[in-house]
Amino acid sequence: MDYQKLIEKDTWEFIKKTQSFYPDSRSNISLDEQRRLYTSLCQHFAKDRPTGVSAEDAIYGSVKTRHYSCGTSPARVMYIHGGGFVVGNLDSHDDICAEICNKTQLDVIAVDYRLAPEHKHPAALEDCLQVFDALSAEDDTPVLLAGDSAGAWLSAMTSIQRPGKPVGQVLIYPMLGGALDQGSYVTHANAPLLSTEQVTTYWQTYFDCPLDRQKLTPPMALADLGECPPTFMLAAGCDPLASDTPDFAEKIRLAGGKVAFQTAEGLPHGFLRARHTSSGAKESFATITAAVAALAHGEWLW
Repeated sequence: MDYQKLIEKDTWEFIKKTQSFYPDSRSNISLDEQRRLYTSLCQHFAKDRPTGVSAEDAIYGSVKTRHYSCGTSPARVMYIHGGGFVVGNLDSHDDICAEICNKTQLDVIAVDYRLAPEHKHPAALEDCLQVFDALSAEDDTPVLLAGDSAGAWLSAMTSIQRPGKPVGQVLIYPMLGGALDQGSYVTHANAPLLSTEQVTTYWQTYFDCPLDRQKLTPPMALADLGECPPTFMLAAGCDPLASDTPDFAEKIRLAGGKVAFQTAEGLPHGFLRARHTSSGAKESFATITAAVAALAHGEWLW
């Protein structure tokens, strides 16, 4: 794959800066060091919270969260961060969540779920369900699910476990359980910032077992998706996960759900951090926030 032709110059600058903090090859780097490097990466790209957005930490049951607000909100967005189930926390996506709050004028609740390998499946999913249930029990304010990468997997699984309850979901470059020997897992096996081998490692770390590369895993493997909420997904075009998006969209459609998706051509996995420096990422972030706002208000734009 000729990524020099597929990816624009301003996006390449983001990729190279990311690689300088968090190298593509991490097989020989300890988990503690990976987390340290990831923290440094997030701090480098972090932006100040927009004026008017407040943030307050809170605990739901045993799960830490951060609540972003800019005033009265007709709905709430429960945001679940990415990081392959092994890195990330409330600080890693703080500016992203604050900007979603500002752009949509909706409250955003970020979830600090437990990480693998210290906490295997279903720990992270249990934490997300605990927060979702607590938010749903507080009042009648609608709750929309959103997440990126592994966080999108947790969002999708939360919606499946709580059929009919989320008002919608927005999944950003999601990992959804496609077979690792086909589709974009082959054509983009060595894409910048994420490889198919790294995806394999993340799955095996979270589930604590070997992974059959020829088989689907949940939610792609599920025969019954339940009552999926209206769903919008945005894939990164230069990403081994890219084919999960259209494949899962088809599963939702066949189950009778509302679903739409787009592919951000020329963008790598993790492009949310490039939203201020890459024109393609900036446009995609605007698409994401528009989808969040629309679904939270019960609107279908597609």
